[in-house]
Amino acid sequence: MADGGFLSIRFENIGSKEDDIYTVFVNQGEDGPEMVWYDSMGDPLVEASITEAEWDEVMKLAAECDIAGWDGFDEMDGATAEGFSFEAEDSEGNILFAQGAGAFPDGYETFEKKIREIFAGYLE
Repeated sequence: MADGGFLSIRFENIGSKEDDIYTVFVNQGEDGPEMVWYDSMGDPLVEASITEAEWDEVMKLAAECDIAGWDGFDEMDGATAEGFSFEAEDSEGNILFAQGAGAFPDGYETFEKKIREIFAGYLE
């Protein structure tokens, strides 16, 4: 991945409880940053323009959790249904992809927790 930043991130969390199954998509759109939060059935719960500060917070989190280092992560442990899939596109059009079931890359737990915190106000 280039260091030019991300244009979009799609993150799917698959937890053991229904509230822990969701997908969030953040994108630097033509009219500014936006976010769509999908429920466990894939239906959009929230579609919103987000602030530049929220976008910057997601980008800072991405750097702190080294999501670029997740590229190519693909580990499965059939003993659990908990897992994730992750896709990000950088400013040069490169795609980062990672997925796992019962196995997670370094920084995953922090990323998942803080994404919820960043967008909690939209979900209330």
